[in-house]
Amino acid sequence: MSTRQTFTLLLTAPVALLLNSLEASAQEADQHTNWPMSAAVQTEAGQQIPAGAYGVAYIDAPRVATLLQLRGVTGRGTAFLKSDDSHDCLSVPIRFVAGDFGGEGISTNETHPIRLILRSQRVAGALASGDDVVSDMYRISAELDDPEADIIIQTGLSESHGFVLNPGNSIVADIFGATTSRIACSELRGQGS
Repeated sequence: MSTRQTFTLLLTAPVALLLNSLEASAQEADQHTNWPMSAAVQTEAGQQIPAGAYGVAYIDAPRVATLLQLRGVTGRGTAFLKSDDSHDCLSVPIRFVAGDFGGEGISTNETHPIRLILRSQRVAGALASGDDVVSDMYRISAELDDPEADIIIQTGLSESHGFVLNPGNSIVADIFGATTSRIACSELRGQGS
């Protein structure tokens, strides 16, 4: 084997590994296109994903800070996403930040839990892939029966808030990606939402 052939082999091996990794990611993304939509599911810990949704996001103890007319909300939570069958869900840790112009004075305190219903495959796929979900890029609604909404605000926010869901729980996750966990889910029979 010549030096040129050896050099070519050394260069192509990492590229082949990268292509195999990308192909595996694409196959995993293809699996997400078959997520069940007709059934509500419940995780082993009791979180429910309604029928017609790809997942839910929970931020249980957000903090709100106001500075004159500005208001910001921040917190950590978890997104639960339906997997390719009703026996598995994905759990993705998330960081949450939101803001609007609803502030009054100067203060900081804990606020009500935030619940978001993820009705779009694009939103769930972004979170599963470790990508940020920025509210400006999706249709947000507070109406539970809005058929066009990508994300439904169930509790804790108003439609005036702009927000970001950031997968992961540390700066390390920003570099290497969020750690997702598979958790057991079961179909809720007799419940449509």
